[in-house]
Amino acid sequence: MPEEFARNAGLSAEEEIDRIMKSVLDAIQQEIKSRFTRLNDSNSKFGFLVDVEKLFNKPLDNDVQMSCKNLSRFYNTDFDGPELYAEICDCKMFLRNREDVRPKTAIEVLTFIISYGEDVFPNLRTALQILLTISVSIASGERSFRKLKLILSFLQANMGQDHLSDLAFLAWKDTFLRKLILMK
Repeated sequence: MPEEFARNAGLSAEEEIDRIMKSVLDAIQQEIKSRFTRLNDSNSKFGFLVDVEKLFNKPLDNDVQMSCKNLSRFYNTDFDGPELYAEICDCKMFLRNREDVRPKTAIEVLTFIISYGEDVFPNLRTALQILLTISVSIASGERSFRKLKLILSFLQANMGQDHLSDLAFLAWKDTFLRKLILMK
């Protein structure tokens, strides 16, 4: 069989299961570490925007201003840190005057900002859009690669790029069709 190694040839069924389980647990451990590292990185950049209650209902401190500057260093082409801080202060005053609107999540703040047009709080809108899309874009990419890895490990053979792309497309369509059927 392709991918069969000499060291695995003489293993009993129990030893083979033990070997596979250890490799799976190692992979899971590495994936968890990787995900927590990425989550901590996102939290260090965007954490101050996630806590909407604190951001808009309590007095702002220097930490928010420093967080805006640090975030703008990483996304310097998208928005300006001091302007982001000023827009947060302005949005806070604007929300204080609007008793009928009390956003509790970042997406509610973004919806509120968009309802007033594209010219209102452009830096805050951009920062919230990045915050709300970054985790989705990471997750969908991971799912695609995970599905591709499953296909490759299942077939355990050399194949052309076209064949591999077709199989990945079929696997994705299968997942999509199952979701579509469940929705009915």
